[in-house]
Amino acid sequence: MRMIRRILAAAAATVLAAAALAAPPASAAANLVVLNWNIRGESADIKAMAAVIRASGANIVTLQEIHRRPDADQVRQLAAELGWHISDNAHFGAGDNVGPCDDPQPGTAGNAVLSKYKIVERVTIRLTDYATCPVNRSMAGVRLDLGGGATIRVFTTHLSPGLSAESVARRQAQARKILDYFGTRTGLILTGDFNAKPTDTVTKWFVQAGWLDTGARHADEPTLGSARIDYVFTRGVTVTGGDVLSSNLSDHRPIVMRMTR
Repeated sequence: MRMIRRILAAAAATVLAAAALAAPPASAAANLVVLNWNIRGESADIKAMAAVIRASGANIVTLQEIHRRPDADQVRQLAAELGWHISDNAHFGAGDNVGPCDDPQPGTAGNAVLSKYKIVERVTIRLTDYATCPVNRSMAGVRLDLGGGATIRVFTTHLSPGLSAESVARRQAQARKILDYFGTRTGLILTGDFNAKPTDTVTKWFVQAGWLDTGARHADEPTLGSARIDYVFTRGVTVTGGDVLSSNLSDHRPIVMRMTR
């Protein structure tokens, strides 16, 4: 009887050991470093900006006022400087087009998302459809494969500037389109130049809709002159810290946020 018990115990231990080996390991949390920056398109020094991005440790980069022209494709240039593949790791959403409100120039301008993680889905949402002026606006978005079955959706936008009643109405209409697009979805990062201070109605709408203004919590410093108008919003993502970087490469300062997913 004792021998039978020993055999049964040994068999049970073998089964448990086999089950432990067969069980998939728990997915490690992805450490995300998101850098958002309005790079001021035409005057952008891509090589110098890439050095700032590398030094920040960013593995997700969102940009506004980035240009793609026949003689100067800033998206391709930046991807090359960072060592990221232009097809697998970059998405450009046209919208902030140069002209007809500015001097006519070839190519397009807009927003971009670049990442060391592979992009598995892309979308560009038009926020306006002006026939002439002002400049049209859009939102660029991607879904990134973080590995182990985990993904994250990252979007970036650039809302219309101005303090006139007409400008405010335009900006609010664009913000409403964005809020309606996302609804109650979570697991999201939304960045951009919102041309709105934290006390602005637009900013309050996002907070009221459950978005975390990460700058208010982790980096409440000016991003343009003496105003904070550039944002990294999250919903359903753990944010651990952040900074507004000191840089004179653009009229805007870059924001870096650290988070896990």
